[in-house]
Amino acid sequence: IRRVRANHDDQVTRSRLDELYRHCADLGIDVAWRDLGQRRGEYRDAERLIVLNPALTEPQVVASLAHELGHCRFRDTCSTPRNERRAWQYAAALLLTPHEYRRAELLVGPHAGAMAVELGVTVRLIEAWRDWWQTRGRHLHSTLDGVR
Repeated sequence: IRRVRANHDDQVTRSRLDELYRHCADLGIDVAWRDLGQRRGEYRDAERLIVLNPALTEPQVVASLAHELGHCRFRDTCSTPRNERRAWQYAAALLLTPHEYRRAELLVGPHAGAMAVELGVTVRLIEAWRDWWQTRGRHLHSTLDGVR
């Protein structure tokens, strides 16, 4: 894993990664590291295996592992635009809470790159979170407001 210098607390990224590894273990999913060329990761449903590219930065590992867990959750066996969008939304919802997102936006503004650095994730994950929020998250969040 390549390290990148960022403004966010590196411990947050490591903590997220630890949680994702535990989640994989709970699901009986193995994680392996192999050169995948330009691809960041892949999920092999028949093997219950996630393969990640060792050239990734820590934020890329976190985002890619969560994304591949999305493919696992939906038992995707091929890559389609629908499956990719759904896996990215799953990853974003798994990794970021509305509170974390809101706090980062207040600190650094709405620029996806600045927010990604602040949260220790990738720009793609920020974009997926926004997509998730518009399609599902805000509805879920409003129903949970009265539960507190």
